[in-house]
Amino acid sequence: MTSSWLKRILGGLHRRLRLLAVRATHPSARFGSKCDIRAQFDLDVFPGANIRFGPGCIVDRAMTIECYGSLDIGPRTIFGHHCTLAVRESLIIGEDCLIAELVSIRDHDHRCDDLTIPFREQGAVVAPVRIGRNVWLGSKATVLKGVTIGDNAVIGANAVVTRDIPANAIAVGVPARVIRMRD
Repeated sequence: MTSSWLKRILGGLHRRLRLLAVRATHPSARFGSKCDIRAQFDLDVFPGANIRFGPGCIVDRAMTIECYGSLDIGPRTIFGHHCTLAVRESLIIGEDCLIAELVSIRDHDHRCDDLTIPFREQGAVVAPVRIGRNVWLGSKATVLKGVTIGDNAVIGANAVVTRDIPANAIAVGVPARVIRMRD
């Protein structure tokens, strides 16, 4: 019993030290009280970027964030392991969301209009992403540029969200489509 108690204490201390290290190395990123940042957190903050995690957020291991724009995450939102957030302009995630493991959310795509220019040289198409409050994104879901997901929505595992999903909807598939409403 004593060893499990000690492990919990040391684990909590280690997580607090990790959060302090993240705050020290990325002063433009703000983390609310009681945020829990797990191991292998990869945060790339570019000049002019604005990152805010609300209080009580949990970020599981191996999360990657690449931010050039504005990233705003509401209180008590939980991210599973190996999630990716890529922000060129704006990504807003509401409070009390559950973001399962291996979820990818991006507010941009590579341009591919000109056949004579490599993709990497064509630039990006950017549109803000907004995810409402109390949204559940299932494992391996992908949310693409310009999408708004309404409050209380559920996005099924492996879904690819290419267009807006209304509040209280359950959406699945590739591309994601609403299969029923929760109310």
